[in-house]
Amino acid sequence: MMEFINQIGDKNDYMVLTMFLLLFFFLNSFIRKSILRVLFAVLSSFFLIAQALSLFFTQSFVGYQFYVHFNLRGIVGLHNLFVPQIIIGAIAFVILIIINFYSYLLFSVLANYFKKIHKYSFLRLVRYLCLILLPAIIVFKSNFIDDSKTLLPLLTYKDVKSFRTILKKHNMSDYITPEKVECKAGKNIIVISMESIERAFLDTSFAHLTPNLLNLKDQWHYYDMMQNSGSGWTSGSLYTYLTGFPAYFGVHGNSIFQTAYHSSITSISHALNKANYTTIYLNGNTDHSGVKEMLSILKFEKIIDYKNADKLRHKSRYGIRDKDLFHIAKEEIEKVKESESPFALFISTTDTHFPNGIYDKRMESVISPQNSELEFTVASLDYLIGDFISFLIKKDVLKNTAVILFPDHLKMGDPSMFSETGERGLYIITNSSEIDAEHNDIYQIDLPKFILDASKVEHNIKFLTDYIHDDKEKFIKENILSLTEINTNGIINSEIDRFNSSNISKNFNDYKKDTSRFIAHAGGEIDGNRYTNSKESLDLNYDRGFRLFELDIILTSDGKFVAAHDWKHWAKITNYIGEIPVSQEQFLSQKIYGKYTPLDMDSINEWFKIHPDAILVTDKVNDPISFSELFIDKSRLIMELFSEKAVNEGLNAGILSPMPSQSLINGITKAEIEKMAEKGIRNIAISRHFIAKNKMILQEFKNYGIKPYVYHINFNSGIDELYVVKYEMDYIHGIYADKWTFE
Repeated sequence: MMEFINQIGDKNDYMVLTMFLLLFFFLNSFIRKSILRVLFAVLSSFFLIAQALSLFFTQSFVGYQFYVHFNLRGIVGLHNLFVPQIIIGAIAFVILIIINFYSYLLFSVLANYFKKIHKYSFLRLVRYLCLILLPAIIVFKSNFIDDSKTLLPLLTYKDVKSFRTILKKHNMSDYITPEKVECKAGKNIIVISMESIERAFLDTSFAHLTPNLLNLKDQWHYYDMMQNSGSGWTSGSLYTYLTGFPAYFGVHGNSIFQTAYHSSITSISHALNKANYTTIYLNGNTDHSGVKEMLSILKFEKIIDYKNADKLRHKSRYGIRDKDLFHIAKEEIEKVKESESPFALFISTTDTHFPNGIYDKRMESVISPQNSELEFTVASLDYLIGDFISFLIKKDVLKNTAVILFPDHLKMGDPSMFSETGERGLYIITNSSEIDAEHNDIYQIDLPKFILDASKVEHNIKFLTDYIHDDKEKFIKENILSLTEINTNGIINSEIDRFNSSNISKNFNDYKKDTSRFIAHAGGEIDGNRYTNSKESLDLNYDRGFRLFELDIILTSDGKFVAAHDWKHWAKITNYIGEIPVSQEQFLSQKIYGKYTPLDMDSINEWFKIHPDAILVTDKVNDPISFSELFIDKSRLIMELFSEKAVNEGLNAGILSPMPSQSLINGITKAEIEKMAEKGIRNIAISRHFIAKNKMILQEFKNYGIKPYVYHINFNSGIDELYVVKYEMDYIHGIYADKWTFE
């Protein structure tokens, strides 16, 4: 109990909470009707508990940071870490309700007593003085108002406008959006975001916990960094160090990412993808606070957490332990370090999480007992970082790799342990000497620019910090509403309310049974596996009712057509180690996931011969003449094609349908659609992300008898086949489906 109380804050915070308690006591004492007393008792008690919890978690009164954390997904994701606090909060809530409910009766008892001693007028004076003075003291002598102001974005609504219009409004017309990013690769990148390991842990008071970080501070390059508003929690810090914007999303909070399908906010991951980096993010649990969805729309290539780690590892109440996380990081380094493409590995640790860390007994073999579990987890993380850096040195990775380490945010909760460590803050430690002198007065919003500069990545991106010429923290506090508007319009969400049944298409029951509307994506899903392009996936999904089957067609080293998404993915799902591409013979000798049969032209033709009502839809291959000559039946061949030349060749080759890909129809006009129809185009392939802003154009395609099929199903969390068929099929004709039942 005392630990919980100590975590809440300093004496001023206790005084403000006490003043609120007295204020509500006197206010409730005026209410005679029991029903109203119950209502006000519950509301005032909820207010007090919310303020206490906010002080406990964020060291501030209820503000935007508390709002972000106080959501169902966040509570479910971390509730196991705070069981005692939840119990104490619940008990306190009940006690406060009782006090506030009986305040009228308690004051009546006091009034009778003071009347007996002829001091009732004094009691009334105290009562009214409290009602006047307490609010004044709270307003002028505490941070309550400043903290509460950060909630203002919740009162705004998302006025959907062109993102360019929003940027122009806020004097950022030259902001570079993702599609306009130009980038040239530099060094490999390793970013380690350390949970709560703030600057104070590098002070002499805690030097025994962080010898490896202190050694890196001395041997590498060290920079002080300050925490800015809007980035003081884990997912907020992540968004900021990727995009350079504080994580203000108004009433949406982090849930904005759960239905997002595109970002017009530029991230360093957009730049790295343009420069052909392999981008990997490692964290114990990316389900928390919309992190996985955030990373998806920011185009991270690979996201690893407890759900998809290659092997089952020790898990905490949160997810993968830090010890195992660094083990996975070493495995990933081994995979990518010999690649011709550069890599960017982002690691976010967890085990030093507030309030007491997540104890890992396995670390007792290398870490001696400490004063608290939190200190033990800090020492453990420091050891793991030292071990990981030693691994990088041993593997000769550092010579062409920029390593950047920083805390994600200040430690939450009780700050008293840092009473003798000076001003609290953050820091950056890096092995890169490429940082120029302009990187001073560093805040979290400077991190993306810092990371790219440290890695010698050339780019044309302008980050928020490039538009701020004075005090950055002051700018953020004065422009919360503007930043919220930029963020909420830059993260593009589905406009569909999937919980409103009236939004379901009236044609849903017809759509779901129409086999012409469903293409089995990469052969269709089998045993939960996608992109197998295997004979077994064709067999299974034919039995399920599919009649259109997409296969990704690529060339072997000896120039033969085979079915595989790409060679890198093929090597992974076949456990092939060696040079790629491989020969046709080698390709056919490798089972997919150790059990599925690969397909070359002979086996593709054999399968479609046995299934005469099946139609092949190709992807990747852009040579309709060569491929159609080898396929068994041109009248059952649809080919997604990627150039006007290839489309014309497909028309001349006499295949069932040459299908232009989205790159050929972006910005298309009605007149151009008419010409496409006149030429004989009957299908197009587009991303489902195309739908939201192009509904009128899609209707024009349908008016001219051209059927749009959409891919990127299951690309964003919650946007699966059922969602698209229910809510978006009216705008298109069909979808590339991983699975469907036709029932």
